[in-house]
Amino acid sequence: MSADDALPGQIIDETIMQNETLANVTLDKLDDSVKNWLNDQNTQTLNGALAFVPFILQQAFFEGNLDEKQIVIHKGSGGVVFSDASGFTALTEKLAKKSNGAELLSQCLTAFFTPLIDLINAYRGDTIKFSGDALTIYFPSVDDTKTSSFNGIVPPHGSFGLADLGPMATAVLRASACCIEIHKRLHMFETGVDDVRLCLHIGVGCGEISILQVGGIVPPETHIPRIEYLISGAPLEQISIAEPLAKNGETCLSPQAWELVKDCVIEGRPLEDRMDFHLLLRMDESKYTFPTIKYATQLYDTRVENCFKLDQLNITRRYIPSAVFKQIECGTLQYVNEMRNISVIFINGSGLDVMSSTGPAQAQELMSSVQKVCYAHEGTLNKFLIDDKGMLFLLVFGLPPLVHPDDPARAVLASMELVQVFKRMDLIGRFGVTTGRSYCGVCGSAKRMEYTVLGDCVNLSARLMANAPPLGVLTDEETSKHSTGEIDFKPLAPIKVKGKTNPISIFQPTLREGAVAVGITADRKIRFPWYDNLLDGSTLNSRDAMATAKGKVQSLCSIQKWPPNMKVAEMLGSPFSKALHSPDQVVGASTPTPRMKAPANSPFAEGGLVVIEGATGLGKIELAEHIATHCALQFQTMPVFGTMGPRPGESTRMAVELLRSLVAVYRTQNPATPADDVQALAKLIPSQYAGSLDMLKILLSNRTLEDTAAVLEVALKVIISLLAGLKNKSGTLVVLQFEQGTSLFEKTAKDDLAIFWRFTSELSILIAKERSISGLVLVREARYDQQCVKDAAAAGTLLTLKGLNEEHILEYMANYLGIPEEAVPPPLRRFVSQVTMGNPLYIRETLDQLSEENVLKVKAGTSATLIGALEKIDISAWNHTAMVGGTVCNIESLDPIEMAALKMSTCFEGPFTLPDLAASNCSQWGGSTHFDLLRLFRATRKLVSRGFIDKVPPPRESPRSAGSDNNFGDTEYFFMQSALIRTVGASMVLEAQRKSVKRNALIDRVLKQDLPERMTELAAKKSVQHIPWYYERALRRMLP
Repeated sequence: MSADDALPGQIIDETIMQNETLANVTLDKLDDSVKNWLNDQNTQTLNGALAFVPFILQQAFFEGNLDEKQIVIHKGSGGVVFSDASGFTALTEKLAKKSNGAELLSQCLTAFFTPLIDLINAYRGDTIKFSGDALTIYFPSVDDTKTSSFNGIVPPHGSFGLADLGPMATAVLRASACCIEIHKRLHMFETGVDDVRLCLHIGVGCGEISILQVGGIVPPETHIPRIEYLISGAPLEQISIAEPLAKNGETCLSPQAWELVKDCVIEGRPLEDRMDFHLLLRMDESKYTFPTIKYATQLYDTRVENCFKLDQLNITRRYIPSAVFKQIECGTLQYVNEMRNISVIFINGSGLDVMSSTGPAQAQELMSSVQKVCYAHEGTLNKFLIDDKGMLFLLVFGLPPLVHPDDPARAVLASMELVQVFKRMDLIGRFGVTTGRSYCGVCGSAKRMEYTVLGDCVNLSARLMANAPPLGVLTDEETSKHSTGEIDFKPLAPIKVKGKTNPISIFQPTLREGAVAVGITADRKIRFPWYDNLLDGSTLNSRDAMATAKGKVQSLCSIQKWPPNMKVAEMLGSPFSKALHSPDQVVGASTPTPRMKAPANSPFAEGGLVVIEGATGLGKIELAEHIATHCALQFQTMPVFGTMGPRPGESTRMAVELLRSLVAVYRTQNPATPADDVQALAKLIPSQYAGSLDMLKILLSNRTLEDTAAVLEVALKVIISLLAGLKNKSGTLVVLQFEQGTSLFEKTAKDDLAIFWRFTSELSILIAKERSISGLVLVREARYDQQCVKDAAAAGTLLTLKGLNEEHILEYMANYLGIPEEAVPPPLRRFVSQVTMGNPLYIRETLDQLSEENVLKVKAGTSATLIGALEKIDISAWNHTAMVGGTVCNIESLDPIEMAALKMSTCFEGPFTLPDLAASNCSQWGGSTHFDLLRLFRATRKLVSRGFIDKVPPPRESPRSAGSDNNFGDTEYFFMQSALIRTVGASMVLEAQRKSVKRNALIDRVLKQDLPERMTELAAKKSVQHIPWYYERALRRMLP
């Protein structure tokens, strides 16, 4: 049973219940108290979840039309209203600058949308979509005279003595009356923020509509398919014209809507540009008034009968973002509102008619394709809708739990991939990508809300989308600044956009052309693949990738007492030599040094496999470059490379690199081998694979493959045959690497990882047979079910990298700064040790940041000087670094209860216990149940397993004995060892919250320690009969 499958509050022990399934946990096996608690929890969750699901979806379920595979779930007719609010952009910009801006904006949104949605519901409107600060509302055409609740006295329109208008006209009449009352009550709504006021302009249309549900792809952070719903039909085209014609405080009706209610309302000023559209002034009060219309509407409203019940709770999850649903489950929905930096993609699509016979199927294909690309890059598809701008997608990168330091680059790469999706489907797409600080949270009221993003960054993305050419992508300056070096940005002429005084700088992104050469180059040097790909945690923004990489190798691999270096030196037969890593070194020079041999039992002597596992930045790349360089220069063992990641869908790159680097080795043996790789393969490829040459040509050209799996299988066979052909000509070292990068979920890389291990497994079989071929595998985490990993472990050639210890940290700092060890200031050494956990990448980033902030001054070759106090450094502001950015991402990926437990953990300077956390989260003094405590226990266990906190022995003078009688059993103590996690986590906690956690824990400790004794004393006193003195005195007066 997985954690996602667990019932609320249920604790899953994977070691004990590994084979259990959710089907084994049935209600009849649960105690009544458990059932009651679960029922209460699920009821609260359902009440919160219903606000995210429109009535029409719930009705479709009870009509039997909400099957996951059914696209069109409702066909009907009625009025459609598009209500757009003005003033939200100014409000968001002002509040984004305040520390409590998210809280204030959330209050403003709730204050405005609560009465607005109450009015919509009162007129039987169904809020289908939130488009930022705009609403799309459906007023269904329903014949109230045929319902069981119709009393025959009050007509559906509410006015006695007037004939029934019919279902469609009544629906439009209700929509019109609703709009009039909205303007009356909410026009120029005061926000209380710098005199910012909100007002609405509204468009009304009517006709046949369809409600579709599309998508169904599972996001990386959950196991629940994500489905979007949308409304389509002629009324959407009508309101796309009507809404822009209305000014603030006005409502414009389409010709079709006007025809139905023209005798019921009074027209406003004429529209000279569009005489067929009409402004609505007020109701014709001699016939209809909005109070009577509203009364009749509510009188016959039967929608409550078709609301989801507890049995349908899981259905709601399809339509709610998983992170939001978890907050609803935990009762912490208010914490979902925040100001955060995000990257946004707005997509405008055209060429697809949803109302046509093939339209729904095309919409489903498009939506699922967009979801696949978005989720592969670990982004969030926030919306898919049809509004006044046409068919729109809103994709967001940086929303919890999918937060990454490289979200701008992920957004750009996803948009460029989506261009190919639109091109394949013969559709027109325009893309705008922006990055900035925006409001991310719920928008609406307790009765109807959606999770959305608001702000200048979001609006600018829509403006860039509108200015983008067909199948083109435009980005803003912020996105270009914060993207990685794998993307080039071409500056275009600045443009003027609505809402901006000055022209906006825009850029056209293109993928950077990677180096064709990999392995042995034409000038007999080694071109490592990590010079051109994000394989070592870098951003590829270095001007000289080779010099930078060699500097990192020399800094780390020269630490001779570092255990991995000692193991490598043992396998190579000699320690690290800086001279071998000079940029001028040439493989197989005309005057070579005498060829050396590796030690007899080394995997580099008689064939064998070395596996190096470890997190990004721990030194896998440096060790691999050292090994490959040493083998090439000392043993004349030629390197062959194949790498994958960290971006999705890069499985073909591994095959391409292997083919190109193999051909490069053949050129060293035969200079007559053609310089063009395809021509070279035509001569080198075995005859049995000659028919696959065209396929390999497409593979090497990086063109889209029709059947990637089939091409990779053929490529693998060719690679194995070419490697086997070198056995009598040259020793070969095959270097294979899979890098997951900043991706947070294994599911994202599952398919690519399967391909990697398929290649690795097949090549390791060849390596085991051929003594002239050695292998080197670099991964974050080795799969111990793979035979090649088992063989490496048995042979003692499996290296697991961990952080440097304090001695090695000092030596590494000295090497990196280029100064003697004794010149490193002791405070700097302690600071770096505490913050970086010994990760070489983190050490470099910390030293670079201190230098950039002028806290550290280095005099090359002699000394380093600290300027200012290190304890005042706010490392949480370094979120652009892999160290801090990666830590933030890992924290954001936690579930709400786990994150709350982690934040509370940062408040304790020493060891703490589960009851200390429970004092603020689920105190027994506050009415929490034992099941709430179990959920917190489960959360702390998860934090321990992921290394956020550690179990520690009890302090010598603990306030409670380990075996004390309490709700937690034996008391366990925890401590947050990592200064990095403590600092970053603490930055997410307000000072008032920190004080509250400490105070609650202290009160709980005192109560637990002193209260039992006092209660015993009190019980003893109560057991003795006692007459109060005033009663005793009165009694004596009464006695003679």
